Amino acid sequence: MWINPSWKELGELVDAGELYLEPGVAEKCAAHCEQLRGELMDLQERARRLASVDGFGHLPSGIALARKFELKASGGDYALDQALGDHIATVEQMQAVFEKIAARFGAAEDANTQALSGIDPDR
Repeated sequence: MWINPSWKELGELVDAGELYLEPGVAEKCAAHCEQLRGELMDLQERARRLASVDGFGHLPSGIALARKFELKASGGDYALDQALGDHIATVEQMQAVFEKIAARFGAAEDANTQALSGIDPDR
């Protein structure tokens, strides 16, 4: 048993047929992931626009303070835009797992339908 599996590991469980959700749930989760991804991308773009801060004046201390804020938003050590990028990547991995679950369910349904349609009712 895994304590905190990655989304990649969860995807492997889907491939092995060991992870599934009730019908319709995976599609809803994937749709929510798509919505969250869009919201995070909007925030990331807004963070990048914060890479140019003004209004702190022309004194060296004001310039230094503005630069610190700029680097927190974008370009600094694990800046906001980079953190949001990591969140976006995780949400994309989540969405891929949910889409894979939905696809496996759909394929299983199709296979079952074909198997049942091949049964001769007169036998």
